[in-house]
Amino acid sequence: MRNLPAFVAVGVLGVVLGLLGSVGLANVLSPSAKEAATTNVNGEQGAEPPLYGTR
Repeated sequence: MRNLPAFVAVGVLGVVLGLLGSVGLANVLSPSAKEAATTNVNGEQGAEPPLYGTR
C-alpha cells in the first residue's frame, strides 16, 4: 500500500493526458466552423440556384 499514491498520480495523469489528446484529435480531424460554413458541399461554387417554379 506504500505505492498507492504513485498509482493514483499516474492514473490521474493518464486520464488528463487522454482527455487532452482526444480534444486535440477532435480539433485536428473535424473542420472548423468557419471552414464548414464557407465550403460548398456539392462543389457548385458560383452556380445559380435552381428555379423551382416558372411564371
